[in-house]
Amino acid sequence: MSLTVSEAVENRNSTRAFLRDRIPTEKEVRRLLQLSLRAPSGGNTQPWHFYVLAGAERDSLCRKAREMVMSGHSGKSEYAIYPPAEASKEYMTRRRKLGYDMYSLMGIDRKDKAGRMAAMLENYDFFGAPVGIIVTVDRIVDKNGWGHVGGLLQTICLLAAERGMATCLQEAWGTIGAAVASELQVPDSEIVWCGIALGYADPSKPVNSLRADREPLEKVSHFSGFGSKNKL
Repeated sequence: MSLTVSEAVENRNSTRAFLRDRIPTEKEVRRLLQLSLRAPSGGNTQPWHFYVLAGAERDSLCRKAREMVMSGHSGKSEYAIYPPAEASKEYMTRRRKLGYDMYSLMGIDRKDKAGRMAAMLENYDFFGAPVGIIVTVDRIVDKNGWGHVGGLLQTICLLAAERGMATCLQEAWGTIGAAVASELQVPDSEIVWCGIALGYADPSKPVNSLRADREPLEKVSHFSGFGSKNKL
């Protein structure tokens, strides 16, 4: 039975351990991505592109990415993934809490540098997902256009949840964007933003039970013009 949109939003999470032997078919992935293209974009500009990988092509990219990161030549993303730590203590508090919760579920101590490195490298294997998608943004667009691509990413995640699939959005791929672009022959007119791990969650892995905290609505919203009787 398909999920409602509300159920898909509630059930979606960032999956960090996938079943390697349960593989979405090309037809299923094409249908999902085709529907995702209904995501809105200002002026119908659609400033996005997909590079969808499975099988040997996926494995080749992952192997080269891991080798590059392990050698210390990972490069730098073309955009700021996070603001400077000193600029937002609140962001750092959220990031640290998420990291602590994640590593705890994985059984990795905060002082276990080797364990943390091994866990980080799983990013470059799409966390074991059999389908990896690299998402790029047209270089000519500004912040507004990146927002449109963000809407597309959420649409992909919700469509996957509706189908019983799992996803993880991975900015880590942007940190080696130049190498990814070279490997996939991405034109200079596009910027590598992120990867999407796509497949089916491994229910035996505790890390997949992680649910990141969210701030209460009252902290991030401002209502006006409503009668007092209409409060949530």
